[in-house]
Formats: sequence, C-alpha cells, structure tokens
Amino acid sequence: MKKQDLFGVVSDLALAVQAVSVYPDTHQRVQELLTRLHQRIKDESERLKTLHMGFMGDHAIVDEFPFLGLSPTLIKLIRRMQERGIEKVSFGEGITFGELKRFVYYVGGGKEGAAEMRWEHITCGRIHEIAEGGNIPSGLSPVMRSHVLQGAAEVLKSLLTSLAGEGAGGRVSEGRDLVAAVMKGLRQEGMLIDRLMRLQAHDDYTVTHSLNVCVIVVAQAIHLGFPEPQVQELGMAALLHDVGKETIPQEILNKPGRLDAGEFERMAEHPATGAKILRKLDCGSDLPMIVAFEHHVKYDRSGYPAVRFEGAMQPASYMTQIADVYDALRTYRPYRKSLDRETTISIMKEGRGKEFEPRLFDRFLELLP
Repeated sequence: MKKQDLFGVVSDLALAVQAVSVYPDTHQRVQELLTRLHQRIKDESERLKTLHMGFMGDHAIVDEFPFLGLSPTLIKLIRRMQERGIEKVSFGEGITFGELKRFVYYVGGGKEGAAEMRWEHITCGRIHEIAEGGNIPSGLSPVMRSHVLQGAAEVLKSLLTSLAGEGAGGRVSEGRDLVAAVMKGLRQEGMLIDRLMRLQAHDDYTVTHSLNVCVIVVAQAIHLGFPEPQVQELGMAALLHDVGKETIPQEILNKPGRLDAGEFERMAEHPATGAKILRKLDCGSDLPMIVAFEHHVKYDRSGYPAVRFEGAMQPASYMTQIADVYDALRTYRPYRKSLDRETTISIMKEGRGKEFEPRLFDRFLELLP
C-alpha cells in the first residue's frame, strides 16, 4: 500500500467531518465524501483486517505511516478528535456505511457522549486506555511512542535510500516536513537538544545520526536568531549531509574497529558523493549540496576532501561540523562507548579555533545546560 493512499483515507475523513459540521446530511457534498470515505476504509480494513489511525500532538499516523506538516483541514480533524478524547481509532473488516456515518457525525459535532455511541466495527479512545487493557494493536506501535518526531527515522531512511538511488527528486518535500517537525519538537522540548536526540533511536546509525545533526543545527540556527525560512534551509542541509554514506558498504560503516587505509579512503568519498547526488536534485537551494561536500573540512582547512578555494566556508558547514562531532561522540558505536556530555565538551573545546569555527562553537556551548 502506498503512503499517499493511506493519506487519502485520513484526508477524506477530515473532509467528511468538516462537511457534516457545515451541511445537512442530505447535501450532495456530504453524501459524496461519506461514500468515498467508506469505500477507502472498507478496502483498507479488508486488506489489513483492521485499519488503525492515531492522532497525537499535531500529527496523524495511519497504519504505521506518520504524516507531518499537515493541512489546516487535518489540523482541525486532530483538534476535534482531541475534543472527543480520541487519540486512536480502529476500523475493522466489515464496516458498514451506517456506522461510519454515525462515527463521522459524532466527531463532527454530535451531542452524544462516547458512552452512548456503539459501533460494531469501530473502536476508539485514548492510547493509555488501550495499554491498560493489554491489547495494543500492532498498527499503532508508532503512536505509542507519542512524539512530534514519531516515525521520522523510517521516513528519513526511505528518503536517503531513494536519493542515493537517484530516483526520488520529488520526495525532497518529505525532508522539509521532517525539518519542520524538528523545529516544532525543539520548541516543545524547550531547546533540550539531548532529550530530542535520544528519542530518535534507530538501528541504522546514518539515519539516527542525520536526524540528531539536524536537531543540533536547527537549535543553533534558532539560537543565533536566523529567520524561520533560513532555519528550514539550514535544517534541510544538515538532514541530508550524510546522504553519500548510503553508497558506502555496510561492512565499512559498521566495522567494530579502526578502518584500514583503503577503508578510510572509501569512507572519505562520501562528502563528494553526497554533493554529486544533491546537485541533481531541487532542494530549494544549493546549501545541502555545499554542506554535504564541506562538513568534514575543518576550520583550519584540514580534513577532507581537499578544498582549493580561498576564504571561509559556509557557516552552515561549520555548524553542521560542530553538530556532527558532538553527536558522534555522544553516540555508541561498535568500536567505542558513548561519551557523557561533560567529556564530549571537554574534547571538543580542544578543537576550538582549529577544528571548529570559534564564534559558532562558543554560541553552540551556550545551548548546553
């Protein structure tokens, strides 16, 4: 099942709920939307046996796909669900048009209480109520973690893999949605970047690391007072900085010891490879391509790849490099344990003015409690 088809289900639900709150039930718009919604849900519930939806914060999850950066209509649906005390809803196989219609009217503003409503093939309620009952539908597993970045790792993994395959230029918008979610998450977490970072555990290090670097760079940009469009641009560059690693063999990426000369040479190709991948895509600007190329070049011009131009690099590259090293030291790797924050900062301070641009590094330290 394609993600856009599942999005069509929740989108039609939002439109139907909106319509029944405005028009009488005999109106053609209401009947068309209810009929289309019933067919969509009937098809998916037959395919999946049960179709699960979750509504948490300002995002929706259908089956196991998160939808970020939602439209005003979907935001209104989430608000109505919250007003009704609904964080999850499950549609079972065999759902009838009549019970779906009653449910839509209930969400759309019906006066009945939840206790008065009964549906044979629909169950709804709060997440904790399911958990206490010990019956957690597998399709709601992402919702159980309940966070603004829920599902981001899977979305990013799919995006990076597709970009490396040079066939997903149209999916770059998913990266922008993730950056928007990072910005929102930082505001909700009070700029506690370590807390937001650790919520992104994933078995693919490149994915988790890319999300964490995005979190740190967005936090830096907000702290430095960049306007929101530039924060988005910087976050996008940070999110995609390691796309070139998708072409590096897993045995090199996950080697539990020091890389030999040949392996390091192969690893050192990823900045240039990433820049080549991003050069072919419309990312809104050239910044992701530039950061992908420059993020391993140190402030004193050492590092890799060798740069032949004079003058300073992009500030975004300096910011990404700081974030890159901070997360790398804070994260467990097969060849060493993760370091605590104090040790990490102590090590990084030795690189001020050599590895790291000094003013940006000092401002980064202001972010850390």
